[in-house]
Amino acid sequence: MFPIQLPITNEEDFNEAETLLGTEPVRQKMIARLALVGGTSSTCMVRRMLTTVLTNSLACKFNWAGKTCTQRDAKQPFKDTALQDCMFVASRQCDRKLTQQAFSDIVKNWLRYAPWRAGGINKK
Repeated sequence: MFPIQLPITNEEDFNEAETLLGTEPVRQKMIARLALVGGTSSTCMVRRMLTTVLTNSLACKFNWAGKTCTQRDAKQPFKDTALQDCMFVASRQCDRKLTQQAFSDIVKNWLRYAPWRAGGINKK
């Protein structure tokens, strides 16, 4: 039985998953689980991994570096998470040529459009 319920739907579950991923057996299980996602290209595979682990509403709370323009739009940094590390290791198992830069660019774009996938952005 996998100890983390996927996709992760809220911040409390995300924080619990991060704690669990701090232990090596759970980390290895997550990497193995993510490596099974597959895809026709590195981009497709990383996007499928992100869809597998995060709901769009939770993804709206993250960006790559955690930088924000306004206090209201404060985001958490995804680059420093254990989940991101597991995803990169799993994606490298499937595509040895995938670089950290290419991986981060795919994740940045996916996170950027999470509000749109979660129901659109309200224009004021």
